[in-house]
Amino acid sequence: MKQVLWAIIALSAIMPLQAQDAFMAPLVEQSLLLDIDSVADDYLVVVGERGHILTSSDGETFTQHAVPTTATLTGVTAVGDNVWAVGHDATILHSTDGGKHWLIQMEAPELEKPFLDVLFFDARRGIAIGAYGLFFRTENGGDSWVQERHPTLLHPYDQEYLNEVKAETPEYYDEELSAMLPHLNKLHRTDNALYLVGEAGLVAKSIDDGMTWQRMETGYEGSFLNITSLDKQTLMMVGLRGHTFVQHQDQPWQAVPTCMSVSFNGILATSANSVMVLANNGYVVTLSQPFKTENFSAWGHQDDCQPTENISFYQLDDKASIVNAVSFKDKIIGVSAKGIKQLKMD
Repeated sequence: MKQVLWAIIALSAIMPLQAQDAFMAPLVEQSLLLDIDSVADDYLVVVGERGHILTSSDGETFTQHAVPTTATLTGVTAVGDNVWAVGHDATILHSTDGGKHWLIQMEAPELEKPFLDVLFFDARRGIAIGAYGLFFRTENGGDSWVQERHPTLLHPYDQEYLNEVKAETPEYYDEELSAMLPHLNKLHRTDNALYLVGEAGLVAKSIDDGMTWQRMETGYEGSFLNITSLDKQTLMMVGLRGHTFVQHQDQPWQAVPTCMSVSFNGILATSANSVMVLANNGYVVTLSQPFKTENFSAWGHQDDCQPTENISFYQLDDKASIVNAVSFKDKIIGVSAKGIKQLKMD
């Protein structure tokens, strides 16, 4: 799959669908699957196209469950036995039994925006994010969801322009803000902060569970697709055309030269010093610390790139773009454009 995978998720045409149950597909484990989450070594939940949701207790045998939607599902998160899945048509689903039975908490095709990720702080409080600044919050386990807009996620120049609009023609402020907000791709929570990455170089930090945001700059203006912690002091984020950045102890973000042109979709820390990056065209990239880092240059040329040491990779035989992966019962289980994959360390 040579097209950028996130474009399938964020920019595909979104058409209102009549309420119907997801098709129980005989080859569902080989279908387009877009996210995976686990609760310790208890169970896995996988979501994907046409409302497909699968669970597994061993990482080998997967069961598809009846789901009251055919909307493509793009994100999933589990807190104990509570599971939430989000996707196209601004759909949010909830399960109270580890993903076996599902109810729709929200469905808003009139917004014409997909959710791309969901994160819960506990069984009551959570947020869901998506394309064109889509941002909803719940304080009651999803019984009700409230929309928020966060102008501080915009570039400072855009914020300045919006302030002028608000002062001169306030009746157009909300319309302009909605049109300018970028795609919000992924959330990640640490012990003391919440991070968000997205389109147009967006990376932002919140210390109040996303009520307010501080935008962070790297010099890169392409899309970031994922962010995670490598340890308590190190964050990594990845994005289009192999762009990879790390931050140590709240210092400025530094670029890690991978010299790869495929887009990086997912990150999985596999040991104290090693991280697996999941990429388009079936690439599985392994990076080991210490990383070679450098200040990012927007004018750097790929032909002059010198990759960080301790980088290796392999490619799946079917070249299926890999979206995400988790470690589960001593296995690494990934989801891809061609279904579930058991991945190996390079």
